[in-house]
Amino acid sequence: MSTFLESRRGLRCGPGAAGMPKLLLALLLAATRSVAILHTDLFNATTVTDPDIVIRKELPGVSRATTEEDLEPLLRDNLEPDLRPWKAKGRPLTRLDFLNFLHEIDTQWMEYRRHFIAIVLIRNNVMRWWAYPKARGWCTRRVKFIEEQFHGFVESRGLKFPDVVYVMNGYDKPLCERGVTNCSAPLFTFDKRWNASAYAAGLPGSAHDDVLHPVMNHPFEELIDYPWEKKIEKGFMRVGVYAAMPFNCSRVLINKVGQTKAGREVLDVGIYQNRHWKVKVKTVPPVPMELHARWKWLLNTDGQSASWRLAKLLAINSAVVKHRSDAIEYYYRSLKEGENYVSFDHTDVVKVLKGLKGRDTELQAMAARNQAFAYRYLSQFSRTLYAKVSFDRYKALFTDMDEFIKEIPEDFNLEWFLKRRRELLEQQQGGAQPAH
Repeated sequence: MSTFLESRRGLRCGPGAAGMPKLLLALLLAATRSVAILHTDLFNATTVTDPDIVIRKELPGVSRATTEEDLEPLLRDNLEPDLRPWKAKGRPLTRLDFLNFLHEIDTQWMEYRRHFIAIVLIRNNVMRWWAYPKARGWCTRRVKFIEEQFHGFVESRGLKFPDVVYVMNGYDKPLCERGVTNCSAPLFTFDKRWNASAYAAGLPGSAHDDVLHPVMNHPFEELIDYPWEKKIEKGFMRVGVYAAMPFNCSRVLINKVGQTKAGREVLDVGIYQNRHWKVKVKTVPPVPMELHARWKWLLNTDGQSASWRLAKLLAINSAVVKHRSDAIEYYYRSLKEGENYVSFDHTDVVKVLKGLKGRDTELQAMAARNQAFAYRYLSQFSRTLYAKVSFDRYKALFTDMDEFIKEIPEDFNLEWFLKRRRELLEQQQGGAQPAH
């Protein structure tokens, strides 16, 4: 039985903080430490007593994506666009590109940014990772959860990962901004911004060259049904607000609209947890995700970046009403406005929701499409398989990944990689061929 080992260091995670006083930054980071994965704990009910709520583990006529071929539509829409900037460089990558990336992180990145990342090695289906001694704990916990999921599917499903080494960003935002951050090798991350129109025109779809990795720490495998005729005809939202978010983020703005006379007619919204020092709101109890099905329209608003709860909303037989945003997770580019969701922002949310009245047939069809999408593509195994294929195609960008993997010791750390970089550069300067 193979064992996935890990190397955990420290605890912190926080917002971009250039120029921010150190004490204030420390307070912000501390405020977000304990809430990294609370969303899942608060929203997933242990038991559901409402007899009208039906939890399904199967969907007739739809199967889970369990092969690369099954995933191909998702890979085409999402992974290939992420890899396009790297394929367009005009040359393959080498281990020196990877080592230069680590050197850049260690010498040029601000300290708080370095503490978001982990160096991950998968070899012989065993995953190990290293993080800085002061790495943010809720970032490294995400890496550890990924490790546990990967290991579980190696054991239970016989999944075979490629031998690969990569850098993982545990933060909610991308870090490889083109022209600003010198990322000489891809960085795997959870979210970034995306301009579909620019990409369709042959331009870069994002200012960031990060390759998106599935979020693994919000598992939600079931489909949730509630009788449509019994659903409350309001837009429903229960969310948390945290220190790293803008004080006027979409969640706060929609909550304000919900307190107005016009808003109360079509909205049932609330903030169940407030960790932001500038946001003053009356909090409300959280509502388990399964009970969201009682409402006809489910609102999705951004957090620090894309909201990871969207996958859960897609699994419910209610219509998704999504805040207008260019923030994406790995699968968002397969979703289409009008087919999978209705768009809104705080300026028109009341008008948009009023416009949904009388469109039940259309919205039920939308909800059915979303449940089929969630069931096929967003299970934990399908997410893991997507990551596995991502590593395969990432590895194909390099000419010498296999040789490099053989060099890396079991107890690797950053210093080993930096030392190996120095050796390769010395060999180049001396005119010798790099040793394999």
